[in-house]
Amino acid sequence: MSNRTLTYGDIQVSPYEFTHLQTLKVVKKMNEHARLTLTGIISEERKDSYVNQTNAQTLINVALADESGKPKTWFQGIVLRVQVKAVRGIYYLSLEAVSHTYLLDVKTRKRSFQNPAMTYAGLVKTVLSGYGKADFIDSVTNGKALNTFIMQYEETDWQFLKRMASRFYTGLIPTTAFDIPKFYFGLPKGQDKGKLAVSHYTVHKRVGDFQSDAENKVPGIDDQDYTVYEVQSERVLEVGNEVNFKSRPLVVGEAVTEMKEGIVTHTYKLFPRLGLARKKQYNHAIIGASIQGRVLQVQKDNVRAKLDMDDQQDQSTAYWFPYSTIYASEDQTGWYVMPELNDQIRIYFPSKKEEDGIAISSVLKEIPDDKPAAPQKKSTPKSNPGGGGGGGGDRMKDPAVKTFRTKYGKEIVLAPDKIVITTGDMSITISDTSGIDIKSSQNVNITANQDIKLSAASLHISADKVELSGKGNTIKLEDKIEMKGSEIKMN
Repeated sequence: MSNRTLTYGDIQVSPYEFTHLQTLKVVKKMNEHARLTLTGIISEERKDSYVNQTNAQTLINVALADESGKPKTWFQGIVLRVQVKAVRGIYYLSLEAVSHTYLLDVKTRKRSFQNPAMTYAGLVKTVLSGYGKADFIDSVTNGKALNTFIMQYEETDWQFLKRMASRFYTGLIPTTAFDIPKFYFGLPKGQDKGKLAVSHYTVHKRVGDFQSDAENKVPGIDDQDYTVYEVQSERVLEVGNEVNFKSRPLVVGEAVTEMKEGIVTHTYKLFPRLGLARKKQYNHAIIGASIQGRVLQVQKDNVRAKLDMDDQQDQSTAYWFPYSTIYASEDQTGWYVMPELNDQIRIYFPSKKEEDGIAISSVLKEIPDDKPAAPQKKSTPKSNPGGGGGGGGDRMKDPAVKTFRTKYGKEIVLAPDKIVITTGDMSITISDTSGIDIKSSQNVNITANQDIKLSAASLHISADKVELSGKGNTIKLEDKIEMKGSEIKMN
């Protein structure tokens, strides 16, 4: 690009044709889309067509003359607004345009990146895969893996990628010479443009920014990194270019190009490289959020889950979320009840950090009225415990009845007047009114290393055969009474 002073004649704008270009301004900053505004006079024949034909797909191209006088693309973007104003038969067109990175900043999304082995570069590629030939230049990640769970939640892709870049204490820098969304992920390296010779400049120090960044633990900074030089130059530079100014290396952190009265001026803000560091950003919208999902795998007190907001999830690379139990203590005592595969759970985020997310129980969904309930295993009929029921039916009918049930048919019902423990055709009922009732389709065995004592006002034993034995002595009650022993005494 040219190092000489540019004038009106060195600027070409398409597809709009101006009889006279009056003003032009382009602002470029880190973490912001490059923005173009311009005004000019157009012919009467084009006064209606330019407004009518401009739509969301209308692109604009601004070229500046190089050293040889040939036009070289300098800004390409998307037109956001166009206006034509008539004043005494003269038609003025004004428009606003933005770099192609704007396309990443239109729609908010919700999705997760669960594979801890995925690299940050791989994450950016995944995000950009929905934008055709969109591209980026990785200047900072060095192949680093995520090593944790990451979630995009109610953020545009641009907002999300800025937050990811802040994990490296840097930002995004749009490039404007391409007709696709393209940007640097982090400050570019190797863009030394040599010595910048200017005689007039302004210098100031960003004391407040330094205090804020220091409090937020941006590494390696000191107050001298927050000294900023503002200069004007005829040279065409881009954000991220490095120059030597006042015998020290500085980086262009902001570039403003303006054309007024036919002369193009470039104003640059020059920062020490560390002065362009960015503190970590967090998505505060996730605080208190619960994301619905389904269990893919269970291991100890952790679960893997496919979140409902994701189209798909590879089980082998899913993130292990700790599962919140009702009670647990440091001595490993407590309540251990893990969800089953395919159970619905929620991932709850108690803080602004998505890596703090935990899996918690889900709200039970009612079966629609037009959908038949799943068939129940046939079991011994049980009385209705406290009106809530220990068997089938709606377990949520009576809030006074607490139910614990597994998919294997095991159930414990705690009703106001009884406790019912059930498995298949066997049950134990402890009732306030009728006492203890044990029903079994199999054997009932009672074993004790010490004594078994039975005490009651009356004891009733009913069976086809009753046999009592001890130390070689037996009493059998069957069709007849048979007693055997070394000595039998009868009174």
